[in-house]
Amino acid sequence: MAGYKIPTLLNNFNTYASGHKYVGVSSETTLPNFEYLTETLEGAGIAGDIEEAVEGCFGSLESETSFQNIGEEYFHFLTQTGIVTYRGSMQVLNTATQTNDFEGIVVTTKGRVKSFDLGTLKRGGKGEPKIVRELTYVKITIGGQNVLELDKFNMVWKLYGVDRLQKVRSQI
Repeated sequence: MAGYKIPTLLNNFNTYASGHKYVGVSSETTLPNFEYLTETLEGAGIAGDIEEAVEGCFGSLESETSFQNIGEEYFHFLTQTGIVTYRGSMQVLNTATQTNDFEGIVVTTKGRVKSFDLGTLKRGGKGEPKIVRELTYVKITIGGQNVLELDKFNMVWKLYGVDRLQKVRSQI
């Protein structure tokens, strides 16, 4: 009986920027929310308004990376304007064998710092500072397969390797 894999949790991950590994420093990352830019269609013969998504065009994309506390690594990350990569190991349940396996997930981003929060100072506690980056490039690879890629400056929008803007680029 052929089963399938259910991604159950992210077993662990690390953050990298400019070849630097932030072991034990970054604690959590919120990935961007993709919201298409839209235009309202209305007119004769249409029973109401329709919000039409502009293929490959999205609003602001933000990522937020949280850290344990402020320190040199936090400020080093704050200076990153190039590629920031999050590499993780997704724990997956094989439904046929009822066993856990692991699948790599890589999220590659490009962007610039938009804001930063120094967090708090608390005796015996974590400060939880955060850095928000405005992203112009996002690529997600799961198990070695590219599942999503958006490059705003080069008009590239790929889902499962299909370049959904290739025809548009060839026509302009």
